[in-house]
Amino acid sequence: RAVMEWCLEREEAAHAIEMALRLAGALRRFWEVRAHWDEGQIFLERTLAANKGSITPALLKALKAVAHLAYVQGDTDRAKALTEECLAQCQNFGDKAGVALAHRLLGLVANLRGDLAKAYTQTEESLTLFREVGDREGIAWSLNNLGALARNQGDYAKAIALKEESLSLFRALGNLEGISLSLGGLALTLLDSQGDLVKASTLFEENLALCKEAGHTVDIAQALINLGQVALQQGNAAKARLLLEEAVVLSKESGSRNEIAQSLSLLGKMAAIQGDFAGARTFYEESLAIIKEGGYYPYIVNYLEGLAGVAAAQEEGFWAARLWGAAEALREVMGTPLPPVYRAEYEHEVAAARVRSGEKAFAAAWAEGRRMTPEQAISAQGPATIPASISIEPPLAPTVKPPIIYPDGLTAREVDVLRLVAQGLSDAQIARQLVISPRTVNSHLTSIYGKIQVSSRAAATRYAMEHRLV
Repeated sequence: RAVMEWCLEREEAAHAIEMALRLAGALRRFWEVRAHWDEGQIFLERTLAANKGSITPALLKALKAVAHLAYVQGDTDRAKALTEECLAQCQNFGDKAGVALAHRLLGLVANLRGDLAKAYTQTEESLTLFREVGDREGIAWSLNNLGALARNQGDYAKAIALKEESLSLFRALGNLEGISLSLGGLALTLLDSQGDLVKASTLFEENLALCKEAGHTVDIAQALINLGQVALQQGNAAKARLLLEEAVVLSKESGSRNEIAQSLSLLGKMAAIQGDFAGARTFYEESLAIIKEGGYYPYIVNYLEGLAGVAAAQEEGFWAARLWGAAEALREVMGTPLPPVYRAEYEHEVAAARVRSGEKAFAAAWAEGRRMTPEQAISAQGPATIPASISIEPPLAPTVKPPIIYPDGLTAREVDVLRLVAQGLSDAQIARQLVISPRTVNSHLTSIYGKIQVSSRAAATRYAMEHRLV
């Protein structure tokens, strides 16, 4: 740290900044593993800002480090911008391994944003490039990440094969962190697809032991979360609470919002199982605040489904139906089916809520939820809006409202996008607001422009104002 400060105090001297760049690249793993993320980020950014020289290997290494730290901190916008800059510089310099790494990072960012198709494409590109340069460690990490994506997409056989291939490579390389994470990913896949609690627990315990040996704070927290999930499914609430609360403490110490959100969500599920619905809602609300701040779109689905279960248990069936409907639509957009291990519990909760609410009213509320943004569904408590053609016996019959018909065949979601465009929001900002991927925003805009026959955001804004949509 003294040397780092000495270098920056002499930022006018080229040799001092070159030394700072070399230090920045070399210390990335230390900062990441020991969770000194803020220190690393500040030093990296000060060093890069002070650099006035040409592109050098040291500069590229520092760029890779600052992009990676932005990702592990959960700042997806900054991580994406920095990684794209890193990609461009590595391409200009002819650093093929650096290009491969940038593609892998872009895949990780896309996954957090819920764009699994883009995440898969970017990660496959990184795998191809790592193979071309013969980087075995890079190959292993890309295989590991592809396995996680395959699991999220419900292709469990492929996920297991990829995880086992990455595990074999990491063992051959003696990469402790890679071995532990591959074991954890393999356990999650077996848990989601087969519900094999015994095998999963054994692998997670091995995963945790290796994480502690490596001293990787965030990986330890993730292993505790996974073991907490197993304990919860085994019906051991006391053990689950201890594991999850320890994970929260570790995650807060390191500033890992991703793991904090996961821990809180599972604590919410545990509270609901124990009948503490007020506590469950509190945990879920705390988790949602972090999810929205970090833009972790895949976790929104888990939140919606968890809150729906709480609402259903408290006999708020119509609200539960909207939440489930919104979650179902979001799963379809992201391409992330509900894991088989949770299917029976999910179907039981839905069936019970449907019986209590009435088939037709419940179906109407579910359909409403599918057309809502997650934010709209979360705030949409109350009775369902039933089409006039459906008769419901009192006291279930709500006041019937006529359906809203938008001009030029625009859908409700397209109007939501158009209103945000008219407010001056970028595609990325709209994606965060509506909890969808930027690619989905772009698809909506293409459809909107075609329907209202415009070709620019300014013209779309004018249309929205003329038709009183804003």
